[in-house]
Amino acid sequence: MLLRFGARRNRLGTNSLLDLLVFGKSAGNHIIESLKNSPKSHKDLPKDAADRSLARLGRLDSSASGEYAQDVAGDIRAAMQQHAGVFRTQKTMDEGVVKINAIRERVKNITLKDKSKVFNTARIEALEVDNLMEAAQATMTSAAARKECRGAHTVKDYERGADDKEFPLGRNDKEWMKHTLWDSATNSLSYKSVNLKPLTVESVPPKVRTF
Repeated sequence: MLLRFGARRNRLGTNSLLDLLVFGKSAGNHIIESLKNSPKSHKDLPKDAADRSLARLGRLDSSASGEYAQDVAGDIRAAMQQHAGVFRTQKTMDEGVVKINAIRERVKNITLKDKSKVFNTARIEALEVDNLMEAAQATMTSAAARKECRGAHTVKDYERGADDKEFPLGRNDKEWMKHTLWDSATNSLSYKSVNLKPLTVESVPPKVRTF
């Protein structure tokens, strides 16, 4: 899982509008046309395709005790704000990994007071916390493992000047120019090399970000 952080509202707003409205519409139109002209049909879903989703709902409906989703969500939010802010230290990130891993265990014990079937926002919130937990754990674990500064991932322990020949602005391309992949089932990391030889355009070499 790859996550990008923005530091300013204008930057985030601009990116979101461009991605959602311009590229989103273009991608949607392309998908429609591709499906119209495609001779291939969708593969049949496996017989157990719905089992995991039904199990998640069943666990909540059968729960008799535990914590409420909003309490766990609040602790996820607090931990991420304290340990995974834009400006970080290795120590605070390592502490954050421990906190987030502990909260992951609490997510398994979320319960519902209201188990009604119609317009039950508490059930939706409980399912959302499950998803938020994965995003938080992926972010925290990946950030703590990356021993460098890169983009908006600024770690005070690794900061260097823009004129540093080996690690400009703390960026370590020799060891960390790679994508981080997080596995939910094992809470483990793997990596994928960055493709510096695209097929249709010229490659743009990495440069130091200066203003």
